[in-house]
Amino acid sequence: MPSVKELRARARVDVQAFQSEFGPVALIQQPPSMVFQKVAQQMGRSRTVFMAHRSRLADRLVSMLQGFEHLQVLFLQPVSEGQVFAVGRLETSSLVVHDPSVSKFHALLRWSAADNTCYVRDSGSMNGTYVNTVQLGEEEQQLWDGDGLAFGDAQFLYVSTQTLHAHLTTAVPAAAR
Repeated sequence: MPSVKELRARARVDVQAFQSEFGPVALIQQPPSMVFQKVAQQMGRSRTVFMAHRSRLADRLVSMLQGFEHLQVLFLQPVSEGQVFAVGRLETSSLVVHDPSVSKFHALLRWSAADNTCYVRDSGSMNGTYVNTVQLGEEEQQLWDGDGLAFGDAQFLYVSTQTLHAHLTTAVPAAAR
């Protein structure tokens, strides 16, 4: 996954070319710690660790924004209406999240071309799925540009590639150079 900093050079094209290359939406996250990656990979098919805590989600989101240049970007590139992306710890997931608080099969993201967005549904995970620090119930919820999305303790920003492109083409903060 490229970092925000690495994508800046590729964002010099117009927004339509950027969207054409990367798809309509992106999930942005802090690079997972090497310790968590190793633990999650070693866990493989074993049980999920109960550790998610809702009170930490807002703090993590703020810390993500402070280190924006170093965040990793995962582009979702749906090819058909209703395409579903499985989110989980298993390597067979569409979106693999290396965090021990993430269940093997944690959630589903469903693409809707009609409104050019994704919908998220928790799949009965141990540590829950959150949108803007509010835990999802059993219902599917639409994601909006700029939403905070968490699978257990793994925090993401959900953005359109148009929004990401706009951020990438703004001046680089001096502290991030």
